[in-house]
Amino acid sequence: MPEQPTSTGLDNRRGDRLPLEGAVTVELDAGVIAGSGQNISPQGVFFTATGALPVRVRIAGHEHGVRGELVRYESMGDGRVGIAIRFLEPLPSAAG
Repeated sequence: MPEQPTSTGLDNRRGDRLPLEGAVTVELDAGVIAGSGQNISPQGVFFTATGALPVRVRIAGHEHGVRGELVRYESMGDGRVGIAIRFLEPLPSAAG
C-alpha cells in the first residue's frame, strides 16, 4: 500500500517563525462576545462564537500598532497562557 502523506501544524504555516524578544501589548477592540453554549461545569463554560475577536498589537521596536485578530488562547501551565494573533495588515518596519 502506498504511503499516505502526513500533515503537521508546521506544514500549514504560511510564513517562517522568527524568535522575538521584547514586549508585546494587545489591546482588545471587542466590547461583547456572544455565542452558543457547548458545555458547562463548576469550573467554567465552553461556547462557540461567530466572527473574529479584533485586537491591536504593539511590539517593542515598532513605532505603530497593527490591527489583528485573536486566533488562539491556551493554558501553558503555571498560570501562563499562550496567545496567537493573526495580523490583518503588514507589520511596519522597525523604528529607526
